[in-house]
Amino acid sequence: MAMVEWFEFQVPGKVICSEHCVDSVGAELDKVGGTRALLVTDEGVQKVGIDGAVREGMDSGGAEIVATFDKVPPNSELKVVQACYDAAKAAAADSIISVGGGSVIDTAKGTAILMAEGGELLDHESAVFTPSSPMPPHVAVPTTAGTGSEATFIAVIADHEQMIKLIFQGPALSPTVAMLDPVMTRTLPPHLTASTGMDALSHCVEALHTEMNEPICDGLAFYGIRLVNRNILAAFNDGADLDARKYMLIAAYLGGVAFTNTFVGAIHAMAHSLGGRFGVPHGIAIAILLPYGMEFNLRYVDEGVPAKYRLMAEALELDIAGDDDETAARKAIDHIRKLGGELGLPSKLSEVGVPEDGIEAATEDSMVDGCMFNNPGEPEFEEIEELFRQAY
Repeated sequence: MAMVEWFEFQVPGKVICSEHCVDSVGAELDKVGGTRALLVTDEGVQKVGIDGAVREGMDSGGAEIVATFDKVPPNSELKVVQACYDAAKAAAADSIISVGGGSVIDTAKGTAILMAEGGELLDHESAVFTPSSPMPPHVAVPTTAGTGSEATFIAVIADHEQMIKLIFQGPALSPTVAMLDPVMTRTLPPHLTASTGMDALSHCVEALHTEMNEPICDGLAFYGIRLVNRNILAAFNDGADLDARKYMLIAAYLGGVAFTNTFVGAIHAMAHSLGGRFGVPHGIAIAILLPYGMEFNLRYVDEGVPAKYRLMAEALELDIAGDDDETAARKAIDHIRKLGGELGLPSKLSEVGVPEDGIEAATEDSMVDGCMFNNPGEPEFEEIEELFRQAY
């Protein structure tokens, strides 16, 4: 095992996990100083009525919901964040409750930036966002178990004019409180349970091997992988299995804490380019790219990737007794590829509308994505282009 020379680890805000924990959302908002909350959500959440539990939970405290913004699309973008901020400003909101998946929570994070700083979101793009005034309290209630956005210091927002995804990051972006209530994920359809769950898995995988990997996050990622492997099929096959739903939420949270410290690599850089340029849902792009990206990264032996993937094989509870690191790693990759098939997920980019003649442009976008620079080794343009073609 390589010597640990230096690492830095930060934790996000408070986390609460239990069935019906959103019944106390009002009380939690009181504790962090919120009085006039903007509820950020999407039309799908409102259609199935999940937000109703949050509204009822406001009775546990003295704060109130003064406005609702429900126009968040699957891949949020700059104009959506601006419209959300306009709604907050018009209602004189001093806090945010986000109820939804990663796009909703990231929109709330972008809105929080504007509530603290004003202007336009692009004005605040930097290597690390550092607010000049206090950020508004933000209570995040995830309705998917995937992005881990409720645990991260990161917001991914699309810029449709440039056809790219922008990454805003900094500890100030972490939600003040994350409420992991499995009841809030019970109505998530099987295909979204599958794709978001694979996203959670990918965060744990990449956290193990990025340039900034470190031992605390190894432990978080290891257990996150184990929880996904043990629970994703149960949650997929029976959405009412609240134990499976709860453990998937915990896995997503663990992955979020891990990768917000270690960041992610080439797999996410490539997925961002597919989302920004072709509108491929993030979880679907990840599910397709994950096994190919892992196979690609096996070449980085000196960086310790095969040994890290052996750790992953152990987390997956595979029989690797007597195997060398690469053999164990390939068993883990084969297991993930099989898992994607059992979840009914596509295995090729050609199945999700990516044009073959768009691969070069997607590669160009990937090579300038910040995640690429955190991948083990130094992938070349031609290597990433070939990786896209293998996944095509």
